[in-house]
Amino acid sequence: MKNILVTQGLYLDVRKNLYSKLDYTWYQYAKKLRFNLIPISFESKLNILETIKIDGIIFSGGNNLNILQKKKQNLLRDIFEKKLFSYFSKKKIPILGVCRGMQLIAQIYKIKLNKSKNHVTKGHDITLMNDKRINVNSYHNYIIKDVPDNFKLVGKHMKDNSIEIISCKKKKILCLMFHPERVSKSQKKVDKIFKDFFKI
Repeated sequence: MKNILVTQGLYLDVRKNLYSKLDYTWYQYAKKLRFNLIPISFESKLNILETIKIDGIIFSGGNNLNILQKKKQNLLRDIFEKKLFSYFSKKKIPILGVCRGMQLIAQIYKIKLNKSKNHVTKGHDITLMNDKRINVNSYHNYIIKDVPDNFKLVGKHMKDNSIEIISCKKKKILCLMFHPERVSKSQKKVDKIFKDFFKI
């Protein structure tokens, strides 16, 4: 089985203590697609990554970017995940950005984020560049309308043309604005995108 890291959401409890959290749907998804899911904490040292074989990383959803909502937990997560992105990008290990993860990667590549309309708890159609169409879930408050340099457009929202899927031309990076681990009408097609990317 492949070992795939996943970042976690970062939150404050009632006592203002920080804690990490990962949706249980990710564990269910890993079991279904048969890969080892390894959550990583924002306090982890990068040198620990040299001790295990890693086949990929998922930058998961949850939280907002600090540039959009200034909070301690957002800032700490941004700082940590940007270091992770740099590390895995240099190692040429597959990187998947999901929802917030896609927004983070867009920000790294200087792409503007725009407030979304009708993208929260909705299902919608995406037009793929191969003229196919899939229906996916949607839980994001922000969208992107431009493709970063060295990336190519893979799929866009059918109604507002916001960008839903991009992939890097030179590196193994794929970004999805939707959540593959949560149910979509086109779940089998979503699963295929995920499995083809990580070669599961």
